[in-house]
Order: sequence, then C-alpha cells, then structure tokens
Amino acid sequence: MEISAEKTKLMTNNTSGINTKIKVNGQKLETVTSFKYLGSVITDEGSKPEILSRIAQATAALIRLKPVWTDKSISLSSKIRLMRSLVTPIFLYACESWTLTAELQRRIQAMEMRCPQDTTHLIQRPCYQRVS
Repeated sequence: MEISAEKTKLMTNNTSGINTKIKVNGQKLETVTSFKYLGSVITDEGSKPEILSRIAQATAALIRLKPVWTDKSISLSSKIRLMRSLVTPIFLYACESWTLTAELQRRIQAMEMRCPQDTTHLIQRPCYQRVS
C-alpha cells in the first residue's frame, strides 16, 4: 500500500495542536480542522455540526412527507414503516462516529420524540420548530 502525501490530511482533537511534524515521503502533512469522510463531516470541535446537520435534514424530510402523515387513508403501521425507511436513515447516517455531549444527547432525544409525534399527530406544533 502506498500513501499519497497530497491526499493525506492531518487532524487532531488536542486543543494545543500537534507539536511534531509528521511527514510522508519527505512531505509534511497538512493540518486541517475538518474534512468530509463518506458524506459525513468530521471536525475538530466534535460532532455538533454533523448532528445538527442530520437533524435539519431529517426535519426537512419530515416536512416533505407531511401529505403522507396527514393522509387518513394510509394506515399508522405504513406511516411508521415509511418513517423508519425514509427519515431515520437520514438522521442516523454515520452516527457511530458521533461524540456526544449532554446537550447533543438532549437534541437527539428531542428529534427522536418529534418523529413519531409528527407522524401520528399527537401534538399540534410544526415539526420544523427549533429544539433548544
């Protein structure tokens, strides 16, 4: 296997940065604060930007599917299957790499509660309301 110094970047979660110069084939690696990996944004400030982006994308999907959620001819079980197959994957994509804080965990739980409520109309607020 050969490593390309031009394509290889370096990122750390150490707040003081990296003191050592890391080189590949005699070339110093570029230090970055964020990068995209398989469609997921990885940053040195943790998972907050990625999680907030996923919440926004899942909320947008919920809004686009509002005609389905309000259609009384579609059974609740079908709506739940649609939720699990169309919205949940958007929300949980790359979640195995998330680093959670208490605040992010609350936001995730709020989103998890909002999805079934919007589907079954147990609440009367719009699904795009901001979560604090």
